Amino acid sequence: MGIIFNIEDAMHIARADGLLMDVARRAQLPLSKHIDAIEHFDGLSAHVDRAESPLGGKVVMIYPSGSFSIHCAIYSKIRSVQHDVDVVVELDLPGNTDPAWMLDKLYDAIKGEPGSKYHSYNIEKNSRCVTVTYPDGVTVDLMPVTRIPNGPERSALLFHHKPESGEKYRKEVNPKGFTNYFNANISSSEAFAKQYWQRKMLVEGMLVEKAETQPMPDHVPIEEKSPRVLAIQLIKRFRDVQYRQEGRRSRRLKKPPSVVIAAMALDVGPMSDSLATEVKAVARHFARAIRDADAAGGRFQVMNPAHPADEFTDRWPEDRETQRLWQRDLEHLARAIDTIGNSIFDPAEANELLEDLFGEALAEYAIEKHFAGQNEIAKRNKLGIGPSGSIRTTAAAVAAPALILPAHASTNMAGVLDDIDD
Repeated sequence: MGIIFNIEDAMHIARADGLLMDVARRAQLPLSKHIDAIEHFDGLSAHVDRAESPLGGKVVMIYPSGSFSIHCAIYSKIRSVQHDVDVVVELDLPGNTDPAWMLDKLYDAIKGEPGSKYHSYNIEKNSRCVTVTYPDGVTVDLMPVTRIPNGPERSALLFHHKPESGEKYRKEVNPKGFTNYFNANISSSEAFAKQYWQRKMLVEGMLVEKAETQPMPDHVPIEEKSPRVLAIQLIKRFRDVQYRQEGRRSRRLKKPPSVVIAAMALDVGPMSDSLATEVKAVARHFARAIRDADAAGGRFQVMNPAHPADEFTDRWPEDRETQRLWQRDLEHLARAIDTIGNSIFDPAEANELLEDLFGEALAEYAIEKHFAGQNEIAKRNKLGIGPSGSIRTTAAAVAAPALILPAHASTNMAGVLDDIDD
């Protein structure tokens, strides 16, 4: 069944919800970037497992993790349109393998021989992964792990090594378990999907590209995402903007990990159909959890709900002041969204608030779309166009065809990732 565009429904979308929908739409990775990510993933997977590789014959499985696996990926650079991809490389090697050796071998497997595909790329060893930077700026982080024998399903050991300090250790993780747990516990909202379409059609016009209604199966367009997922994406964007500030960059402060934001969002409670309500709920829940930990005199901690031995906060926050900084950020985010939604609309003030939260480009886009919607409403009122497209005249009501949007190509409204093991 299609979605009928109704001007009155579009007009009744709360201002804060409409602006945040526009911000979220602008922050999404388009289908083309998703295809690029798949090509990078497939290419590196085949390369690491090639016969000539130092790890040839030792690769058990390679799978995506992080934001791509739960459909929360956004542009990772504030001023450019690049993104990051996280990949787990599961190897058939002993759990007591030396971490330095493990990372060295993965680096060698990717670097390859002179003249091989990735030899000239910028490849960097980090403490837990090897990062490949493509010529267009896209980065892929490959993390080597080994399965824990007789351990919980998909549990593994990661290998940590810092050459400058000599620090070495192994840590239990289960990224695949978290992906499956997250996707199973994020509910859908058809009401939100309809609201999103009404807003999109109001501010962007009546033409819809086919690619948005019939995407490739593993790319989930924004209108099919849960509002909880979009709230996570907006908080990630907010985090990136805050930690771009010079004072934080000069101190090299670590950002709250994306997986921590996603894990906290799971515990907020029943989901709302309002995007603004969702963002505020996640932000306030997160801030309250930090405040409670701080009041108890401890460091804020989050464990993998699919594997409690896997601590997501083992490297952030570094101390209590670090967690307090993020707590204040989250409280500011919630207050700012309240202001945007509750105050008399002042375009300059709204633009300033949105820029502070999400950056200049997204703020300008949202304000531009807000006025596009207002202009559409004014035009329809002037022409006497009814809610569903009918033309009202003084002589008689002349019916015009209602605008019916195509039904979603996928019935999976929440955007759940298919388990690649199936």
